[in-house]
Amino acid sequence: MKKWLMLVFLFLLFGPVEASDYPALDLINSTDLVSYFNDYLGFVYDSHGCLHFSPADIYLLSKTIPRGTELEIKPYVQKQAELTFSASSVPYLVDLIKNETDIKRHQAIFSQTTTQLVVYPSLGVMVVMVRGGPYAKVAVLAGPQEPFSMAQEVEPGQPVQWDFMLTTPTDPGRYRVLKFTDHYLSNAYYQNTIIPFGAWLVKQGDKWTFEENNKWYQVPATIVVDLNKPEAKRFYNYYDVNTDAAGRVVAARYAGHDFGQEVMLWTVDGKNYYPEMGYAAGVLRYEQIMLVKDLVHILTVPGDDDFDHLIAQNHNFSFYKELAEHKTKYQQDLLANADPRVKKAYTEYRENRLPRNQQSRYQALGLYHYLRFNQLQIDKQAYWYEKLKKDWRFWQDLRVKLRSDFDHMRILSLANRQNLVEGWLTDRLHFKTPEAPGYVKVFASNSYTEFFKPDEQMALFSAREKQEMLKVLQKTTDLKLATVDALNNYNFGVLLNDILGDLYKSHGCLHVSPRNSYFLFTLLPIGAQITIYGYDQKLSAEQVADVPAMADLVDFNDELEKLKTDFSVTSEVKVAVYPSSGYWVIYLKDKPLVKMSVRGGPKERFYSLQGRNKAGQPLFEDHLAYPSTPGNYRVFRKEENYLSSIYYDTTIIPMGGTIYQRAGKWVFQTKKGDWKELLPGVAADLNKPEASRTYTYYDPVVGSSGEVESVKWGSQPFGLYTVQTSKDGKTLHPELIHSSGDLIMEERQLVNELIKVLAASHDQLDDCLTSSQDFGLYKACYGFIKEPSRTDLIQLRERATYRLYFNLPLTSEEVAALPVDIIAANKLLRNQLLTAAEETVLVKEGVANKRSGKFRPDLEKIKGLQFDGYQYVVMIQKYAHHYEVLKNNWPGLSTLRQALLADFRNFVLRDPLLLHNFLRELMLKRTRLERLSQQDAVKLLQEMVK
Repeated sequence: MKKWLMLVFLFLLFGPVEASDYPALDLINSTDLVSYFNDYLGFVYDSHGCLHFSPADIYLLSKTIPRGTELEIKPYVQKQAELTFSASSVPYLVDLIKNETDIKRHQAIFSQTTTQLVVYPSLGVMVVMVRGGPYAKVAVLAGPQEPFSMAQEVEPGQPVQWDFMLTTPTDPGRYRVLKFTDHYLSNAYYQNTIIPFGAWLVKQGDKWTFEENNKWYQVPATIVVDLNKPEAKRFYNYYDVNTDAAGRVVAARYAGHDFGQEVMLWTVDGKNYYPEMGYAAGVLRYEQIMLVKDLVHILTVPGDDDFDHLIAQNHNFSFYKELAEHKTKYQQDLLANADPRVKKAYTEYRENRLPRNQQSRYQALGLYHYLRFNQLQIDKQAYWYEKLKKDWRFWQDLRVKLRSDFDHMRILSLANRQNLVEGWLTDRLHFKTPEAPGYVKVFASNSYTEFFKPDEQMALFSAREKQEMLKVLQKTTDLKLATVDALNNYNFGVLLNDILGDLYKSHGCLHVSPRNSYFLFTLLPIGAQITIYGYDQKLSAEQVADVPAMADLVDFNDELEKLKTDFSVTSEVKVAVYPSSGYWVIYLKDKPLVKMSVRGGPKERFYSLQGRNKAGQPLFEDHLAYPSTPGNYRVFRKEENYLSSIYYDTTIIPMGGTIYQRAGKWVFQTKKGDWKELLPGVAADLNKPEASRTYTYYDPVVGSSGEVESVKWGSQPFGLYTVQTSKDGKTLHPELIHSSGDLIMEERQLVNELIKVLAASHDQLDDCLTSSQDFGLYKACYGFIKEPSRTDLIQLRERATYRLYFNLPLTSEEVAALPVDIIAANKLLRNQLLTAAEETVLVKEGVANKRSGKFRPDLEKIKGLQFDGYQYVVMIQKYAHHYEVLKNNWPGLSTLRQALLADFRNFVLRDPLLLHNFLRELMLKRTRLERLSQQDAVKLLQEMVK
């Protein structure tokens, strides 16, 4: 069985379906199941004087015969001369109508031409006359030729329970069809006809209710009492019975309506319906439903296709088999064990000596028909087995084809298979042409939107399939997920380095991406030569076009380990850095091996703005930002979580280190393992509302009271990995090679947002962006850069700063949104004249002075003011870049998404949250340079599905 499951899965994974090729459906649609079931059902049960039809025939009449059609019921004794045609030569209506198109065509025929219904009780047919001639016939059972009292229950030693209605012949005469109804409410049988046939009965609290037209009503007390009885003692029929853990019925569908569903009413006066009517008995319709359910069970139960084996697994057909094989004995026993009153009536009827007293005669006939009815039941149920056995080749063929179709449709749940087959057979009995369910097309679709579209009707179906596929996941160890290969084949390092964008100007250090900082930390040997060129020396993109990026060479940890071997000889490793061009090139044996992006210090010196005081005046750092110093250096030291004396309070906390709140104080663990109290500046910042904080924290843990108990530190200025150099091999050069906490946090957030976008239940990029608020902002920035005149995309302050930097016209609102000193700084650096008011502001802030009437700006601070505004520009450009890179890489990412969708489609896992979490775990592994394994991924999916 395990091997079979594996083969099925592989077929599902690599064999896309064509939704039109389903042999079982073709067989069902091409077979005349209506006529088949008309024969199968046989005896349509005696009525009290009404006309009894098969369920299919009354359904057809209700769909095709117009109101007002003339109805003539002939006398039981029919003179031969009155029948002007041969009834046997007239086709049955069910032989003329095979589908809904035929129904509409005959509805038009009977509506647009003179049509008459003529019932011949003695012949058992209703003839549809069109233009005075016989067109079609319908099998019908009229009331008995002689009246009798119907015995409902005959128990030894107990009075006979008689039906209060006398069973009489159907009244001959001329009528017109008044109407058809699908819920006939009888005054005489109100208690069991108030509930429509097939209506759901549901126990809600301590009350039973039934549903009709989307409204709920109380169930009559007699039905409630009946529902609470053991199944064998219930008087009415029910199906689709649901029970609770204790075996008590909590829901069921009602089949105790005497008149079934479609009822034909006729009239004499054109207003009031006649007390007799035409319908399929409720018990007959119930038999059809149960026959369909039993056949569905036989068609779908797992195992081989041997007839006797399958019959033995079906409780009802095992009983029918017993009846068929011992029918004569059962009928003899029925008579032999009958109540003496029944035996007496049987003898009187056979010997033609029924009582002359009318009531006694009616009752004697009723007891005879009681015995006859039970004998017919034996014949009927035995025939169900005999017919199935006789036609087994057809049903066996259908069983085999169904199994193949369901494998093709990717439907494994037995319950789902049975529900579908039951629906298809029921549809055919209503002249519909069943098709593969819509969700099969959904499972075959490559559309995220279609596959994950919320559908309440599919919820239970999907849950069942999910459980079946979980069994496949659990039983089969060598499954192959397309997602694993797709993620392993996609280089996220290249994407992340690209999408991260600007690495920010430093104070003089060399900035690299978080990933590249790890590579340099791992690969560069101590003593390796690093040459930093001046800003006047540049390297063009063409010159390094053929040099691969570091991320191209290293996508997995094992590749990094291999590269470490290549870097093991210190003298063979040399680095050339071009800060002005942004290139870092590593040479191995004097040949360029890899390149990476780098950002040095500014070309000109300035003081960075640290913040502003309460009056809004700028506060500058004490240390100048300056160009990275050119020269020849050697790798001197590599350090995690570099501790800076200048930035002590923010570097004493390790990058990603956890900060805890203990006894009202914030504490953290240093990289040496010591516990220390957070320095006042950071502690004060952490106590602020999140939106007001200067530093970055992540992964907060919130206690039951709602207070933050711990966070992780994300603002280590030098990031996690640093490389330190020296000119003389003794003294550390103050400029480091590192990433930063800001870049690490940006990359972390980008990964989170990328996962949201990639796992979105949409197909088009812009639709997927609705799952990520951040990428929605990035797209807005992208649009703004394309059209900076637009005012509807980004906030006022950011928009104003961007336009100021690029010397675009500012609106009065934008001017008012900017500090005067930043506007003045930009004007000064563009050699534009300042107003007296602007000069006054700069002097007041200490950014300039005025002596002897001459205005003298401090250019290093002026550039710092401009740089503060420029950081908004960088942010807008970075955000726009994030979106642009995603947009450019979307085709490749879409291929990855299709692999992910294929796996979830094959496992019928219609759970967007599960998809997001599964992708997140795998992508995080990939960003950590891990090579995904099929076994681990399958295990992860198993655990998540559970």
